Amino acid sequence: MPLNPAVQRCANAYNQTFSLERGKGTNGYESQKIARASYVSLMPDVADHDSICDFIACVTYAMVHGLLHEPHGPKLLAAAKVALSALRAKNKTSKSTAP
Repeated sequence: MPLNPAVQRCANAYNQTFSLERGKGTNGYESQKIARASYVSLMPDVADHDSICDFIACVTYAMVHGLLHEPHGPKLLAAAKVALSALRAKNKTSKSTAP
């Protein structure tokens, strides 16, 4: 099954950055740290429903594959939950004020 495009973009960034850093002679720990930052930097903003779903997919993938560690993953998922709630409230308000 193909990856979500946002997850694929983040995973590619992680893999490319890790390989690049190792190729420069950076040790494994530092290479992972830099690659994780690359992954996170490409995660989608939480601007709309689709981007929030993509963000959740990226966080979940990173947690499953050990790219995010406690407490980062659960905190990011909590932030996505807040963003989703805010979006729902905004949409509910927009619908109730529509003519």
